[in-house]
Amino acid sequence: MNEKLQELLDTVQRTACQVSDVASDAAYGVTKKAGELLSVAKLNIRVVDLKAQVNTALREVGEMIYGTHTGSPTDSDILLAKLQEIDALRDRIAELNAQIARESAGPACPTCGAPARAGDVFCRECGGKL
Repeated sequence: MNEKLQELLDTVQRTACQVSDVASDAAYGVTKKAGELLSVAKLNIRVVDLKAQVNTALREVGEMIYGTHTGSPTDSDILLAKLQEIDALRDRIAELNAQIARESAGPACPTCGAPARAGDVFCRECGGKL
């Protein structure tokens, strides 16, 4: 009777350890995903801010051009500098959008962070359960 009880307790202990490992992996995965979502949200906010700066600069360019139309010519160097500023802002927006796309690429292994494909049950890199 004692042996059976000991076997049962050993089985319960192994099962508890396995459940603990799975829970730990799940918590790690959730924490990592929350961090990724926060990072993407911050990038999106930065993109919105840059788009607002582009709109402001475009309005200023429009005012310069209209001023030229109404007889108050704008210095071409000032206009060129403003246009280059717009180009730089749009380049930065494109960079941030590419970064957002990379960070939003899809599921990742909670153990090693390697990208996973839809339908994968185990990580192709470390073999961890997804």
